[in-house]
Amino acid sequence: MIELRRAFVVACGMTALVLLLLTGCDLNSSSTPSAETPAAATATVDSAPGNAPAATETAPTVPQGGALTLRISSDVPDLKPWDLRSRGEEHIADLMYNGLVRLDDQLEPQPDLAEKWETSPDGGLITFTIRSGVTWHDNQPLTSDDVLWTLNMLRTITPTNALLSDLRANIGQVRSPITQTVVISLTQPYAPLLSELAVPILPRHRLQNRSPEEISELNFWEIPVGSGPFKFDTRNPNQSISFTRNDTFFRGRPNLDQVALVVAPDASVAADALSDDLLAAEFPSTQPFSGTSQSAALRVGAYQENGWYGVVFNVRPERIFSDVRLRQALARAVNVEALVADVTQGQGVPILSTLAQESWAYPEDLAIQPQDLDQARQLLEDAGWTLGADGVRQKDGQPLSARIWVRGDDARRVAAAEQIVAAAREIGMQLEVAPANFETVILPKLAPPYDFDLLLGSWVNAPNSVGFPAYRFYDPDDYALFHSSRVWSGQGDPRTGLRNVGGFSSSEYDEAADQARRSYDP
Repeated sequence: MIELRRAFVVACGMTALVLLLLTGCDLNSSSTPSAETPAAATATVDSAPGNAPAATETAPTVPQGGALTLRISSDVPDLKPWDLRSRGEEHIADLMYNGLVRLDDQLEPQPDLAEKWETSPDGGLITFTIRSGVTWHDNQPLTSDDVLWTLNMLRTITPTNALLSDLRANIGQVRSPITQTVVISLTQPYAPLLSELAVPILPRHRLQNRSPEEISELNFWEIPVGSGPFKFDTRNPNQSISFTRNDTFFRGRPNLDQVALVVAPDASVAADALSDDLLAAEFPSTQPFSGTSQSAALRVGAYQENGWYGVVFNVRPERIFSDVRLRQALARAVNVEALVADVTQGQGVPILSTLAQESWAYPEDLAIQPQDLDQARQLLEDAGWTLGADGVRQKDGQPLSARIWVRGDDARRVAAAEQIVAAAREIGMQLEVAPANFETVILPKLAPPYDFDLLLGSWVNAPNSVGFPAYRFYDPDDYALFHSSRVWSGQGDPRTGLRNVGGFSSSEYDEAADQARRSYDP
C-alpha cells in the first residue's frame, strides 16, 4: 500500500489480499505508537492527569494574541457538522465544535465534553459523565440534554454517510438518568463507536423546534453556535470565513485572537500570499511543494494522509489469484520501497497495514520485505506454473496473465501499475495495465460480479459522504474491508455497498476482528 504525505507550509514569524504500497507520514514525528493491550472487563476513562514526571526545562513562553490566516482551496457554502467533506469543513469543526470525545496524537479517544466514561462488563453500555461549567458560544449552558438531543437527532435523520449509518445501527437507546450523565445502550458491543462520538454536539436550545427533515436539510451557517475554542464571526462567500477567540472555552482561553480561512483556489496565489505574509499556513497538496519553500521565513513539513493506495487481489475461487502463492510471488517481485519513492517523488512511504502509522493500534513488528526475484520464481514453480518459450508461465494450457485495472486520470497510479507490470515480467507473469474511467468502468467492477483480477485502488478511513480523508472520526477498524460477512454471497444477496471487494475470507481474521470490536481500551 501507498500512503501519501499531505504537505503543509508554515510562515514563521498484507499479501493475502492487498499488496500495500504507500502511506504518508509526519516528517517531524518522534512518537512511537503503543502496542495494543487487552481490554479489562470494565473500563473507565477520565480526563484526570496521571503522575507525570517533573519537567526538567522551563517551557517556552507562548505568544499571546494575533491572528492566524489559513488558506482553503474552496468555500464552504453548506455546513453539516457531522459530514466533513473538505479541508475547510475540517478546520471549521475543530475551531467551533466539541464532541463527547476527541482523538489525541495517536488517534486514541480521549475525553472532550465528556469528563470520563465507563463501559459495562459486557460492553453493551457506555456511561458518560458530562463536564460541568461548559457554555455555548451564546453563553447558554451546555448540558447532558444537549448530548441526549444531538445523538437522538443524528440517529433519526436519514443517513447520508457511514457515520450516521453506524450511529443508527449500533445505538439502541440514549438516556440521561441524572444530570450531566448520559448512558448509551448499544445493540451489540461496538468499540469503534468511541471514535465516532467525536461528532460535534449541537445546541438543543437553538434547534429543538425543528423536525428531523429540517435538521437534515439545515445549513448550519444559519445557526453557527458551538462550544469550541473559536466563535464564528463573519463569512464572505468565496472570500473568507473568520472566527474570534472564545474567552470562556472550557480548556482555557485560546492564545490567538482570531483565525481566518481565506478562500484561494489557485495554489500559486497561495504561494505568493505566503511570501507576502498574507497567509500564515497552507496545505498545498500531496505533491512536492516548491515555490517559496526555500525562504528562510517558511517551514515545510508533512503529515500522514488518512488513506492509502494498494493493489487488491480478487481471491474468489474461480479467479487466478485465489492461490496465495501467486499473490506472494507478485509481492516479492516488486521493489516496493523504490516504487513508492519514484512514483510519489518522495512524498509517500510504504506500509504493510491498512492502519495509519500514527495510530495507537499500528503494529510495530512489520517490515517491508525486500525484493527477491528468486523466491518469487520458486513460489510460482511450487504452484505448478512453468516458464514457456515466450517468457510467460503456463499451467494446464493457461497463461499466467491478468489485467491490473487503474484510474486513468491519476498519473501516479498508472506509473505504479506500470512498475508492477515490469516486475511481474521478471518472474514470468504477464500483466497488462488497464487505465480506465472510474465512474463507467472501475466502479462497476467494485460490485457484483466483481469482474477483475487485480485493481490498483485507494481507501480513505473517514465516514463522510465524499471520501475526504478527515481524521476527526478515525478508528483502526478495517472490518468492512476484510471480514467474511462483508463478502457478497452470490445471486439472492441483496446487499449493496459491500467493501470486501476482493472476496477475502479468513476465520482467523474474523475472530480477531470480532474480538477487537468488543474490546474497549481505557
